[in-house]
Amino acid sequence: MANEYTGDDNQEDERTQAVFPLDDQMDIPPLNMPVLHDGSTFDAEPSGLAGLVQETQAKRQADAASAQTQESQETQAFDPLAELDDEAAPEPQPAAPATSSFAPQRPAADDVATVAFAAVAMNPADDAALGKGVSAAKTKNPKRGMIIAFSIIGALLVLLVAAFFGTNWYFQDRVAPGVRFGNVSVMGKTESELTGIVNQAVSDSAITVTDSEGNNVKAGLDKLGVTVNVKQTVRNLLDAKSGNMFTRINPFAKQDVRLSATTDNYKLSTYLTEQLVEEQDRAVASNISYDANSKKFIVTEGNEGKEADPSDVIAAVKKAVSQPGEAQKLSVMYSDVAMPITVETATSAANDANKRLTSSLVIGNSKGKTFTLPADEIAKWIQVKPDIQKGTITLAYDQDAIKTYLSQNLAKKLDQDMVVEKNITNTDGTVLTVMQKGVDGVAVQSTDETAAQVLDALNAGRGAELTATVKVTDHKTESRKVDYTSPNGDPHMVINLSEQKVYAYKGSTLVKTFIVSTGKPSTPTDNGTFFVHIKYQSQTMRGEGYVTPNVPWVTYYNQGEGFHGAPWNTAGIASGTPKSHGCTNMHVEDAKWVYDFLPIGAMVQIVGTTPTSAVR
Repeated sequence: MANEYTGDDNQEDERTQAVFPLDDQMDIPPLNMPVLHDGSTFDAEPSGLAGLVQETQAKRQADAASAQTQESQETQAFDPLAELDDEAAPEPQPAAPATSSFAPQRPAADDVATVAFAAVAMNPADDAALGKGVSAAKTKNPKRGMIIAFSIIGALLVLLVAAFFGTNWYFQDRVAPGVRFGNVSVMGKTESELTGIVNQAVSDSAITVTDSEGNNVKAGLDKLGVTVNVKQTVRNLLDAKSGNMFTRINPFAKQDVRLSATTDNYKLSTYLTEQLVEEQDRAVASNISYDANSKKFIVTEGNEGKEADPSDVIAAVKKAVSQPGEAQKLSVMYSDVAMPITVETATSAANDANKRLTSSLVIGNSKGKTFTLPADEIAKWIQVKPDIQKGTITLAYDQDAIKTYLSQNLAKKLDQDMVVEKNITNTDGTVLTVMQKGVDGVAVQSTDETAAQVLDALNAGRGAELTATVKVTDHKTESRKVDYTSPNGDPHMVINLSEQKVYAYKGSTLVKTFIVSTGKPSTPTDNGTFFVHIKYQSQTMRGEGYVTPNVPWVTYYNQGEGFHGAPWNTAGIASGTPKSHGCTNMHVEDAKWVYDFLPIGAMVQIVGTTPTSAVR
């Protein structure tokens, strides 16, 4: 095996000899000597293979220190001359000019041998071909490892994020992990499934009560004063753990959901007493209730007696509400008790309740329309809450009942449609008459706001006039302009009572005159300016002391006063004698002409004085 180069200037390089067997042909001086082996002065750069060898050895000696620190052990042990063959030997080059003293020179840039050496020493591909890159190929690339590691971590993060959001999406309408109902997991249950579960749990939560005499009663929660809101319970289960996305899907974060329910201990106690104690032996609390006939609260007097101690049953009910779905059995004891709630206490509560009923609560719509809350309805809102343990009766209001009632009834009572006002004006715009009065539209808006006002007034124990929250739509106005002063203007008529005649005009032009019979002195025709408001071709007229069917061609101008045909009063019309109950009697053909001539809204002026006898 070839020996490594030791740096001894006098030692022949066995690797070089192996490649270039030149010992017998030429002596190669040490690279640090300025003379050749034969003693002659070195005055020219060696050429050919001998020059390449000398230059290589000189370069090796000059860079020995830096090469040891910059190259790996494999690179330091490598000698490019040991691997060269004859075919790789550089072509002889022309000799360079001699220098005064020897110093290893860097070959010229166009020196083929130098280029070959540089390629061998610096090109990684060539290094690998010569055996120098073997060790390097075995060395792992640290950047590649980091890239792989980050890629794996990134993929895991993507999977985790996808799993997180996918899980939240799945449970958006299902019960979250870790949620329990009655100590049973309901994870993943839907609304319909939960409804069945809750109903079944309520049914399974029956309580069996036994007394010392062996009497027993099995009762569901409803019998024991529990009112369960199944819909709200289901909603609470679905909404459990909804405060935080991370906590919601964490199965290790637990949450127990109870029944959404209200309890009535008085109802519970009363039920136990009715079931386990003979009626004549019961201790009954005084209480109050509303009597619809008398429209007030009355007192029901209680009495002393025996009762089952409800404490354990109340505790069992509380447990059933917190942890539904489990049947319970328990025993009760009896005791002699005084009247749980005295008559005096009940009487005071009844007086308080009745005082609240007498307070008038009026709600208006801001446009004149009002609605008074009925006392019967207010009585329904008053909640009587006896506490047999404390011996008290308290009163409260059912706010939900108030809201419900007002939402169902307030709009019916206070809403009003917008009505367009219709009037008649003359040519200068002056309103002559209002044929149809305008009405602003009113629509009740938020009844909850009004309910809050009602509750405040009730709690204060006083009457109040409240204004509902409404939206007002201003009425519109339609005007019809008439011209009664110009020739051939709009039609109108004048009734002259003194003359018992009627004059028909078109504007200022008189077009026709009629003889009539107006109201008699006891029921005279009113003086004034009026306007036609309704017409009938035929009508049955009724008044004090008379009924006249089939009255023809009726044109009303002043409430119940109008023009009409009166075939029964021909003589009165002909003589000009006032005989009617206030209307203007005419011949039938004349009444029809007036019916056709006067439009709705036409002006009728009544002037003069009613005569006491015939004028013709």
